[in-house]
Amino acid sequence: MHKHNFKFEWMQLQRDRWVVILMVIFLTLCFFAASNGKKKVNIRQSEIATSQSIVEEYDSNSKKIIDSLNAGLNPDVSPWTNPQRLSVVGNKGARVAAMPAARLAFVATGQSDLFTHAVKPTLTGDSYMLSFTEMSNPVQLLFGSFDLAFLCIYLLPLLVLGFSYNVLSSEKELGSLRLMLAQPVSMYNWLLNKLALRFMIMTAIVWVSILAAMLVNGVQLINEMGGIVQLLLLVAVYIMFWFVVALIVNAFGKSSGMNAVVIISVWVGLVLLLPAILSQTGSSIYPIPSRINMINEMRAAQAETTAKADTILQNFYRDHPELAQTTADENSYSYYLKFFTSQDVIKEEVSPVLDEYSSKLKAQQGFVSSLRFLSPSLMVQNAFNDLAGTSSQHYESYREQVVRYTEEWRNYFLPRMFRDEKMKASDFDSLPGFVYSYEEVKSQYGSDLLGLLLYTGLGLVCSVWVYRRYAKEVLFS
Repeated sequence: MHKHNFKFEWMQLQRDRWVVILMVIFLTLCFFAASNGKKKVNIRQSEIATSQSIVEEYDSNSKKIIDSLNAGLNPDVSPWTNPQRLSVVGNKGARVAAMPAARLAFVATGQSDLFTHAVKPTLTGDSYMLSFTEMSNPVQLLFGSFDLAFLCIYLLPLLVLGFSYNVLSSEKELGSLRLMLAQPVSMYNWLLNKLALRFMIMTAIVWVSILAAMLVNGVQLINEMGGIVQLLLLVAVYIMFWFVVALIVNAFGKSSGMNAVVIISVWVGLVLLLPAILSQTGSSIYPIPSRINMINEMRAAQAETTAKADTILQNFYRDHPELAQTTADENSYSYYLKFFTSQDVIKEEVSPVLDEYSSKLKAQQGFVSSLRFLSPSLMVQNAFNDLAGTSSQHYESYREQVVRYTEEWRNYFLPRMFRDEKMKASDFDSLPGFVYSYEEVKSQYGSDLLGLLLYTGLGLVCSVWVYRRYAKEVLFS
């Protein structure tokens, strides 16, 4: 009986040309979304490569200048650009702390519209004041970037619901439902079979479209097999969830018009309203302190400690006599030594403000992250970002890694500056470099997929209850 149901349903779908139309629409959207995401990734990677080439060019020129100075030549170089000075190299020769795109970064833009992927921490820069945000189009931030994640999360449910909202109501309105009920088959099983076939067709179309879009955009499917399988599985379960929603709505036995209104309302509630409400709830419960006030306090502390720089440096030498090989006046880096010691004092004074800001931000992000299980679309978005390496957790990890690297960069130069050393040409090859590690971020893909499967299972149970509760009304009205 299942075989015959599938056969007749397939024949009907072919006659309606639904499958062909759906394939053309989704394949076109997939190509556009994937190419748009790939374009953004290429721009990011190009910017990182350009920054790296600038650093390499600076190193090459600095080595030549140092060799010329050591050979007794007199190159045209000012004290403020002399690469023999550690302070000059620490600022002008800063390495690029880059967050290269993950292999599947093009499938989900995620937080990349808000955060930069490359910064240059300098010797005299404030590691706690580093900015990781960049300007972006506010309209784009409102609606999101059109990538594969946007296509699957927002538009794919509409195609699924448009493909299935009137499976039962159309049969009832055409008068063929009573003929079907004359056969020895359960109406629930018949409805389930029709939607199951449509689910398989839709999933096949989406999978083929995504894989084709990846191939066109140069993705090596074999090399990325693990991530691609996870992506396709996630999309399949998400499609199944929306077919279960259609199953529940159809089981009520209402008219096609009523089904359309209810299904669109469900989509608006789950995909648009609920995520916005959860995000606003997190902001209300865990408000973040004003960043402007935090910056003002930092500036006030900086102004106060700068005025006492000489006293602070003398106290520092008293606590660290091993570094006081020369007096501050004899050291050619006297100004910078005062600056560094005062910066430590500033950091200590503003640390309570920074800790409060950081703790509130993490509490808000943790709260919203835990609430994502209330919304299937939020779970799918988080899983997409997780696979693409563009989640808020990835960018927070990037910020933390850059701050640690900034301290490493400073600690390379500072002891040598206390010893009043000069930069050598060979030192450029041993300067600390930055390598972003994706492994520091714990994957949330498994929990998101499990949560989505749970919603789908609960939906199936709900559909059985709706069928038993309203079956008589459908059969005899």
